[in-house]
Amino acid sequence: MLSAKIQKSKIQMKKSAVSSLIGSLGSSIFSFSLGLMLMERTGLSISFALSIMVSALVSLFFAPVIGPVVDKHSRKAVIVLSQSIVVFSLILYTVYIYLSDNHIFIVTIILIIILRISDEFTSTAQESSKANIVLEKDLQSLAGYQELSSNLSGLFSSVMGALLYAVFPFGILIGIEILTELITLGLTLSLDFKFIKSDNMEFADNRIDSNWTLFLKGINYLKVQPYLMVAMAACMLINFFYAITFVGLPTFLLQTLQFSSLQYSVTQGAVSLGIILGAYSLTRKKETETPVYDLLRLSKILPLIFVGIALSALSRSNTVIMVWVSLLMVINGLSNSLLNIPFSIWLQKNVPTDIQGRVFHLLGVLCTCIQPVGILVYVFLFDNKIGVPLVWDSLIFTISGVAMYLVVFLYIQFGKYNLKEAVIFKLNNED
Repeated sequence: MLSAKIQKSKIQMKKSAVSSLIGSLGSSIFSFSLGLMLMERTGLSISFALSIMVSALVSLFFAPVIGPVVDKHSRKAVIVLSQSIVVFSLILYTVYIYLSDNHIFIVTIILIIILRISDEFTSTAQESSKANIVLEKDLQSLAGYQELSSNLSGLFSSVMGALLYAVFPFGILIGIEILTELITLGLTLSLDFKFIKSDNMEFADNRIDSNWTLFLKGINYLKVQPYLMVAMAACMLINFFYAITFVGLPTFLLQTLQFSSLQYSVTQGAVSLGIILGAYSLTRKKETETPVYDLLRLSKILPLIFVGIALSALSRSNTVIMVWVSLLMVINGLSNSLLNIPFSIWLQKNVPTDIQGRVFHLLGVLCTCIQPVGILVYVFLFDNKIGVPLVWDSLIFTISGVAMYLVVFLYIQFGKYNLKEAVIFKLNNED
């Protein structure tokens, strides 16, 4: 019996990893080619950051709905419905672009909004159901393999997106995304979302409560978790400055330095390579005992990366710059993977399953709610350059790196909590 349970856990883990690989490959190719299409037609620096900005706004405005809905209903049903809406929306978008080219920017924004709302439901349901799909001892491996699968596709999808966009009509790329969504949907249907019910992860009956009541319960849970609130506030500050990678980097490389779309795609693929290396190493290493403290090490690593990007302007060779920036992006992906995944696993093991949907979504909202402001700030800075564009771009990257380090350092330094001893406190009704 135990052997059969272990085997089923392994099978579920493999299905989840393959689903991540196929789903990410399609959506990454589509997202990258969509950014190229918008920048080509509009020339706006926000083209590549549009999806990120919309996603953050969707998370913020739908926070009272997404988490409670995920906790109130079957997570499998939520994922299936969300993915079905994505497929239907992409089909309608394909029909529109073949019939008309008018208002393509507005229609694309509407599509992105629909996709991001669906993605929020899907990702929240997937994240909060991991503890029920595999055995607890397989959680770190599942997280590592999902990151590995997801970013293995990211390693090639940027280059593939650039090549396919140059060769095929944009409609073909939408077709690829639809196909991968259908395959992912099939894999989701084959998973058992009620496989594990452990003693410390009991399911509460949330159906009797309204979405607003469930949302408030999630807020109240976070109020008594000071370590989570401190960490998320610091991450919010980090994400404000990290917005420069969505706006400044494509503008710096594609417009200021006149990179080809293929050269730019190599730098984006490098991020995935770094994440792959980090995710793979996590499947082989022992779990960290200080996940919250480790997470905030990003505030020391990212500033160095920003300054490194600025220093690339000293070279006159785009090939040298491409190699240098790609190396920095590998470090970016590696550090994000090594520090974010253990924190996520720590949450999955310590937050009660019946409230995970709300908690994970609220934490995500806290982390990203200020990111749209950061994107708008950087759009303004990179669309209104003063003096030599190369010098201006480098200066913005340098100032952003220094500012991130100082702001987060001062915030943590004056805090009263020792993040190395971070814990999630149990509520009275959990005992």
